[in-house]
Amino acid sequence: MSDEADHIKHRLTSKRTGKLSSSSTWLLDLAASTVVENQSGGVISLLPQEQAAKLLVHNELKPFKQHARRQKDPGDESSPRELRLLAEEAATYLKVFYITQVCADKDPSRVNLKGFRSWLMESLEQPGSPLNKDLGKHPKYSALQELIRKDNWWRKV
Repeated sequence: MSDEADHIKHRLTSKRTGKLSSSSTWLLDLAASTVVENQSGGVISLLPQEQAAKLLVHNELKPFKQHARRQKDPGDESSPRELRLLAEEAATYLKVFYITQVCADKDPSRVNLKGFRSWLMESLEQPGSPLNKDLGKHPKYSALQELIRKDNWWRKV
């Protein structure tokens, strides 16, 4: 299958204007395609086929090309989900930094997670902190620089 075919979806469009129907949702589009293909058995029967049949009176199914998702460069994370995934990925790096740079004189087995989270929040809040400077050197983790979050946010890290 070609890359172009991967991004094509059939959507409900107005017969009169040719534009995307205001009633078009992924579920109704799927139900309309089953009505057009005359499929009605099995799991497909759970789709809102009656509603789709009514919509097909003034609408038709047309292929719409979806926009390909833009690949983000490392360090461009901005959504809360992306930042959380980046924080989970950077957790080991952050913990090693904490043990080697901040608690170098302590036994690593005596370092606790509560102290780590407290240090992490304080270090990220200070723009000139050693942690922020170090994160700035790594393009992959630069989105975490000066990231201000509550203690609960770092609980899983």
